[in-house]
Amino acid sequence: MREWEEKRAEDLAEYILITQIVSLLLFSMIIASFFNLKLGSNLKDIYKLYPFHALFLLYIFVYILNRFFSRNALPPKIDEILLVVITLSLTFGFLWYSKDFFAAKILIIIPAIIAATAFGKYAGIGVAVISGALLFFFDYGMLHALPDIVFQTDLIVGSVAAFSAWIMGGLMEIEKNTQRELIKLADYDHLTGLYNHRYLQEKLALSLQKAVSEKAPVSVIMFDIEQFRYYNAVCGYQKGDDILTVIGKTLLAKVEEPFFAARFGSDEFAVVFPGLDKDDALKNAAELDREIRARVMEFLSGSEKCSKPFTISTGFAGYPGDGDEALPLIRTAENDLFRTKYSRGKPYLYQSVLSEISTLKIKDAFPTLQTLVTLINTKDKYTFGHSERVMSYSLALAEKLKLSEEEKDFLRYGAYLHDIGKIEIETSILNKEGSLDKDEWTIMKNHAVYGTGIIQPLAAFKEIVPVVRFHHENYDGSGYPDGLRGEEIPLLARILRIADSFDAMTTDRPYRKALSFSEACREIERCAGRFYDPSLVPVFLEAVEDVFEAVKDVKERKQVTDLE
Repeated sequence: MREWEEKRAEDLAEYILITQIVSLLLFSMIIASFFNLKLGSNLKDIYKLYPFHALFLLYIFVYILNRFFSRNALPPKIDEILLVVITLSLTFGFLWYSKDFFAAKILIIIPAIIAATAFGKYAGIGVAVISGALLFFFDYGMLHALPDIVFQTDLIVGSVAAFSAWIMGGLMEIEKNTQRELIKLADYDHLTGLYNHRYLQEKLALSLQKAVSEKAPVSVIMFDIEQFRYYNAVCGYQKGDDILTVIGKTLLAKVEEPFFAARFGSDEFAVVFPGLDKDDALKNAAELDREIRARVMEFLSGSEKCSKPFTISTGFAGYPGDGDEALPLIRTAENDLFRTKYSRGKPYLYQSVLSEISTLKIKDAFPTLQTLVTLINTKDKYTFGHSERVMSYSLALAEKLKLSEEEKDFLRYGAYLHDIGKIEIETSILNKEGSLDKDEWTIMKNHAVYGTGIIQPLAAFKEIVPVVRFHHENYDGSGYPDGLRGEEIPLLARILRIADSFDAMTTDRPYRKALSFSEACREIERCAGRFYDPSLVPVFLEAVEDVFEAVKDVKERKQVTDLE
């Protein structure tokens, strides 16, 4: 039990105990009033006068000590059942003994309240009804009749007992239900009904502790919905939520104790199999995969928009092979999941990404294309950070030229994605020490064409296609891939050409050291009219001076971080 949960349970147990103590003291006071016992009476006199009353007081004292030192919110114990039975028996024993002492009838409220606080309002009402019924039979047995005043008194006392039990038990149940709801909010995902990300780690840690002590395996399976953004974009976000709900219901129905499932991310789920090794866990995972796909496709069958086949990728991790702590196991399962997704080759990767963003607006689709740029960065150590720097230089020039906000957006995305075609280039060529040979250079020059092929199918990116395709065209027509010259080259591509070259000059390459700022500026001026638009060069040199130092600082901090 967690600390906050334990604290709340202790507080509830304390309130229950105090209520029971007050009830028992009231019980004792009513009995004492019958014998006219006064405060300060000698305990020996009380015992001689009414021995079982003294014993009852002793029982109350022992009960209170026991409950105080073991207070908790666990299911009611035997001592509470015994207390209800004793107080109920003493009530009717005292009623018989006191004969016409009407105040004694109030005692039937006490066992009802104790039962309500210990077992809930329905148990308390049940005890109150039984006590009330016994009271009617008791009076009828003693008086051989039920005079109006006796009947009315019994009816009122019985009703008060039931009402008191309902109030006290209801208040306790409200608190217990509130505690359960708080636990549910803390531990469960409201959409799917599964455990949430936080509680998955907590419960997995407990499973691992048990597995270590018992020397038993634990397996973790990660499920990821392929191209979930497609369903949100094409089918609507409500349909996307409905798909997640279907998956949640399926896992709740199929994953039984001691196994458990959780929603790990927006479109990821995890299932933990304590006691199962890899082979058995993967068999279970395959069965869950089939069941989930069948139910989701059945759900989507009535929607013409959502006709795309529903698929899931899986990843695996297991104790003891992959670690004995929750977080490393989850990370291993995630890594295995990503390897599964991206080991299917570039055609799958492109199809996956393009289908996700084909219906999105450019600002919504851009983060997904950043995934591809990240993959380029892992292949080409030179391009890491290059796109961001080129984007900064390009936008600085765009500000000086007073381009429209729309044109700046096109330039921003084009600059970031201009090298996306390098994902098609072999790593050995991208990172080759020294100059490229003729064949390698031919392959490298094709990255502009490859990049165009990647983004051209996307309607939202049509304005960016020329920027990506023509960013290596030279002003004198000597560039590639189409040999455009002068103003045949779109303005945004001419801007990008200068910014791209400037960053290449001021960055260390595998075959040469970076030029200084002044050296790079002189080189840009020297090539004006040949490689670069001569009307843009002076404006660029003025604009880049403002941002170069800031970009340089970012680059240096990144290098320091990498070294650390």
